[in-house]
Amino acid sequence: MKTFKFLKPEWKALLLVFVLLMVQVTAELALPATTSDLVNIGVQQNGVPGALANKLSAKGMDDLRLLMDGDERQAVDTAYELADGVYRLKDGLTQEQQDKAESALGLPMALFFGASTLPGGEMLLPGLQSGQVTREMLVEQMNQQAPLAGETGEQFIRQAAAQYMQAEYKLLGEDLNQVRNAYLWNRGLFMLGLTVLAGLAAVAVGFLSSRASARVGKSLRSRVYAKVLSFSKAEVDTFSAASLITRSTNDINQIQQTSVMMMRMMMYAPVMALGGIWRVSQVKTGLGWIVAVTVAAMVLLVTLIALVVTPKFKTLQKLVDRMNLVARENLTGVQVVRAFSRQEEELSRYGKANEDLTRVNRFIGYSFSYVMPLMMLVINGVTLLILWFGAIRIDSLQMQVGDMMAFISYTMQIAFSFMMMAMMGAVMLPRAEVASQRVLEVLGTTSSIHDPQSPRALPQNAKGGLVFDGVSFRYPDSRENVLTDLSFTIQPGQTAAVIGATGSGKSSLLQLIPRFFNVTEGRILLDGQDVRDLSLHDLRGQIGFVPQQSLLFSGSIESNIKFSDDSMDDSRMEQAARIAQAERFILEKENTWQDEVAQGGSNLSGGQKQRLSIARAIAAKPALLMFDDSFSALDYRTDLLVRQALKEKLDQTTVLIVAQRIATVMQADTILVLEDGRLVGQGSHSELMASSPVYQQIARSQLSEEELSQGKEA
Repeated sequence: MKTFKFLKPEWKALLLVFVLLMVQVTAELALPATTSDLVNIGVQQNGVPGALANKLSAKGMDDLRLLMDGDERQAVDTAYELADGVYRLKDGLTQEQQDKAESALGLPMALFFGASTLPGGEMLLPGLQSGQVTREMLVEQMNQQAPLAGETGEQFIRQAAAQYMQAEYKLLGEDLNQVRNAYLWNRGLFMLGLTVLAGLAAVAVGFLSSRASARVGKSLRSRVYAKVLSFSKAEVDTFSAASLITRSTNDINQIQQTSVMMMRMMMYAPVMALGGIWRVSQVKTGLGWIVAVTVAAMVLLVTLIALVVTPKFKTLQKLVDRMNLVARENLTGVQVVRAFSRQEEELSRYGKANEDLTRVNRFIGYSFSYVMPLMMLVINGVTLLILWFGAIRIDSLQMQVGDMMAFISYTMQIAFSFMMMAMMGAVMLPRAEVASQRVLEVLGTTSSIHDPQSPRALPQNAKGGLVFDGVSFRYPDSRENVLTDLSFTIQPGQTAAVIGATGSGKSSLLQLIPRFFNVTEGRILLDGQDVRDLSLHDLRGQIGFVPQQSLLFSGSIESNIKFSDDSMDDSRMEQAARIAQAERFILEKENTWQDEVAQGGSNLSGGQKQRLSIARAIAAKPALLMFDDSFSALDYRTDLLVRQALKEKLDQTTVLIVAQRIATVMQADTILVLEDGRLVGQGSHSELMASSPVYQQIARSQLSEEELSQGKEA
């Protein structure tokens, strides 16, 4: 199962948990047997366990010998020694020696006790002494009253021997109340010890399993997050951001919770069930068929629930993805929703996703609502069967009350173990398996953008020279090119601009340089090296990128500008802010550089966010600085000041600007004009005004002839 794969690194914890569970199960399985002894021996037999007494009177032993054969007398002589007219049980006897002695004493004691309850029983001893009564005659006579063979006979012999020993203890002056109380205290303290041991083991199991599952969750979150960060935009779009968030949080939480239950229950319940079945087989009750019925009913119930519910869990996770997607879209675009008064429609769309999710959850909930009542019905029915047939066997002396109590306890332990396995197998594991599959899909996805096997190195002092050589590109799963056969060169230190109508491929061109996507055809050279031959770290380390939508991270202004290098000195940060025309508004803030930036920069204006994004890219000291329409939120004056500062302060840096405004690109050393993904013009502003109809159309739609002529002169 996929979920178990994530637990492999925690094999040491699993092994220790298993050992502790064995301790817990052993202690818990010993409790019903101890309870049985308390009732059978402590209460019914006044603490006298049976035929193997601690001491016997000399007369009593002599009488019992009359009903023993040679081997039985030898076994008794081995186990007892005579002192002061009393036979006492020897110390250091083996279990085999004790068993032989008990077997030798049991039948004679039962025969004496049984004969004493029959008319003329007082004549038994003289008859034995005179030879008129033999063991065989007594056995035949007793068999008419109660069977002495089989399980029933063994049960009768044990109880009769215990009754005989009680009478013997009285003759020896023993206080039976003291004997009983001593036995009850002994077994009671033993039960208390078992309970404490089981409790401590359970606490230790809970502690270890919680820590191990927390480590599993931590490891999975780190692995999934690292994997997602390695994805190209193509992989992110394939999964969708909402689904990746769900897989990184909800799915991993499900795996973590299931891991705890697997260590605490999935190992505990089967061991308890098997141990309970084994213990039941040791209790001679003749009711084993009831356990078989219980197990069969539980297995059937679990199977039916699993068949009905498991397919729904796959649907459930997809619906969670869908609801998160709708919520994320609406929360991100809340201003647009309000601007178009679409609150009711979007509430309806979210309500539809919510209702679909609720419907599946309701079905699962309804299905499981039948599980507990049905299981309790099985358990109560089993208890009734045990009481009914157990009472019949007790009445026929085939079973003792304590044995029936122990049998009920063991059967309940077996039933509840199967109940745990049912809840795990039908509820948690199927859902965790779906979550595991979704997490493994992320971990098993290989990014289409990756380092070459033998990456080449850029020159130590990269200049940022850029060459597009016959580059064509189309997005994954698309049949049409976005860019077609682009070839141009940007010299180191030059400022180049890309302009064109919306959808002409300007942003796509920029995304190919840092390998957010790979080219479909052709190649891109940075300082003479194909970007596909460079490691992603080296390549992107030489590129400063300012995206179309300014994205800031929660923290301080300083942490955002120093995003590329936390250890950069303050002077470098301040210079970057100065070039980006951000220093003035930063110093006006209450905490200046340490002023808080809210999530996404929501406490800053669009222009402030854009200037901080520009400062962040400049502070990285790249060889190639790229702006993807990054001046759109700036006023014309600030736009001009930023471009002038770039030219003055970063004259050795290659700058590539994508822009919609002619005023932004007019002063560039070379301007690339795109139309429908093709390069339809390249040159300076004045050259393009003379040779490129597309450029002329864009320019004249934005500026007057006078302004355009000033640009030519500049």
